[in-house]
Amino acid sequence: MTALLTTLVVAELVVLVLLSFLVLGLLRSHALILKSLHDLGAGLELDRQVEQERAREGGSPGPVPVELERGVVTPGRTGDATAPQIIGADLGGAERSVDLGRRTLLAFLTTGCSVCAGFWSEFRSAVDVPGGGRLLVVTKGDDEESPSALAKVAGPGLDVVRSGPAWGDYDIPGSPYFVYVDAGRVIGEGSATTWAQVSDLMAQALGDDEHRVAVADGYVDRGDRDDPTSVDAELLAAGIGPDHPSLRPPPPPGVDAPGHEHG
Repeated sequence: MTALLTTLVVAELVVLVLLSFLVLGLLRSHALILKSLHDLGAGLELDRQVEQERAREGGSPGPVPVELERGVVTPGRTGDATAPQIIGADLGGAERSVDLGRRTLLAFLTTGCSVCAGFWSEFRSAVDVPGGGRLLVVTKGDDEESPSALAKVAGPGLDVVRSGPAWGDYDIPGSPYFVYVDAGRVIGEGSATTWAQVSDLMAQALGDDEHRVAVADGYVDRGDRDDPTSVDAELLAAGIGPDHPSLRPPPPPGVDAPGHEHG
């Protein structure tokens, strides 16, 4: 009997040890997944927004849902959306109002997002913005971003404006996020993890907008051959005006000319 009890106790201990290893393995896998999500920047902006809202309401922080998007997020606004004015300050603290009358790619970045770190590094060198536009990085204000941290990540030639209200005016869901503005209109927006993806996304948005405007005007430019002004100019240069005989050829044999009646 003693031997049987000893065997059962040993068996239970072995089972407990195996279960302990299984639980530790699951916890370690869970921790690695969370670390990977954190390195990607998932949920950081959402965490901050929810904590601020709960702090204002007098509540305590709690779990925050994390939503992972694909590499490129499709634009949510159309080409008719008006681009809100951006008023803020430059890195030196001087007040600044941004002129959005020209093509501008707004890059909404933060210093606490690991995905944004790749864009900060990319923007230390000049990048080609689709459509010949300029690049403008929009960060949050001093109440949410450290000026010294911004000075470290921003390159010397990078155009940066600090404007917390702009994030709300443009309904920015998180960082990084990009909005393409042309002549005061939002023609494209979205998010991606690399500059190549952003560039392709905005080039497509720019092309779609140009096509949309052309179709709305009732004329799709397919070259000088379809330009009525160009055609008239070429005819006049060749000596062919509105009354030129070649524009009124004689009727075929047996067919009376217009206005002619048989006697």
